[in-house]
Amino acid sequence: MTEFELIAKFFTRSNPTALIGNGDDCAVIRPQPGYAFAVTTDTLVEGRHFLPTIDPHKLGRRVIAVNFSDLAAMGAQPRYAMLSLTLPRIDEPWVARFADGLWSALNAHNVELIGGNVTSGPLSITLQAFGEVAVTSEGKALAMERKNARPGDELWVSGELGDAGWALHCMLGDVKSEATAAQIARYECPEARVPLGLQLVSLASSCIDISDGLISEATHIARASHVDIDIDFAAIPTALGDALASVDHAAFARHCLLATGDAYELLFSASPEHHARIKDLLASLNLRGRMIGRVIAAHDGVGGKVRVLDAKLQPMKIESSGWDHFA
Repeated sequence: MTEFELIAKFFTRSNPTALIGNGDDCAVIRPQPGYAFAVTTDTLVEGRHFLPTIDPHKLGRRVIAVNFSDLAAMGAQPRYAMLSLTLPRIDEPWVARFADGLWSALNAHNVELIGGNVTSGPLSITLQAFGEVAVTSEGKALAMERKNARPGDELWVSGELGDAGWALHCMLGDVKSEATAAQIARYECPEARVPLGLQLVSLASSCIDISDGLISEATHIARASHVDIDIDFAAIPTALGDALASVDHAAFARHCLLATGDAYELLFSASPEHHARIKDLLASLNLRGRMIGRVIAAHDGVGGKVRVLDAKLQPMKIESSGWDHFA
């Protein structure tokens, strides 16, 4: 099978809304009237972002979730995607499983694949995603950003944290414990919180998705907004309660909860006046999120400091702040 036969068989479908879709040198697209595009891209490399043992169907879904999580954090509705696939060889059964997973996730969001590239090399997958956000008559995009958190805002997370990092480190043998099937699923097949993001646009003052760890993402908000943030450790939703209570695993469980990525939950700030509405919204979407802290004025006028407080509201000593590809 040639690369062009592979594209035609597995990655080509009709594009009813693209002006020019898959199959030409470029795709041509435009947003709906009154909207603008929010654009994101992510690359997943074997051995760095996923294990070689992952089911390719799950990998196809994961590629979509990772990118659409960024759109969710901006409050954007996913519309189009472009795929660049680097394969060491053409393994038809593997590609078929991967494509099935990819299409199942695209179809769930009613998103069109409008082009991309296939090449030979070490396995890596790059997806570029286009989402739509409304634009006011003054030209302002109605999208959530990292920079608008205000002192007095509450800090929320959309769901449980720590499972994905725990599962990965268990599979790598970094911790002598068994990950549950549910924890492995949280790592291999995360869910992009698109429905939540779309409804938070009118409620949240800032938002970011948790791809690199809770403290790392909270620090991004704090720096961009020139504020400080306090997080109540006991308030963070997690399914790692047994590990946190274990003498052998407590320290590593704390690390997974605070500093490992791959959660793809939304971290956002909002005025206390929206507390009841946000709580009801999370419940309506069956999300186990909750308020976990607060935004405070920067002590030095610059901001960017994040403290994690224990049950006595004393700052905890944190060894790692989050994932860094080059650290």
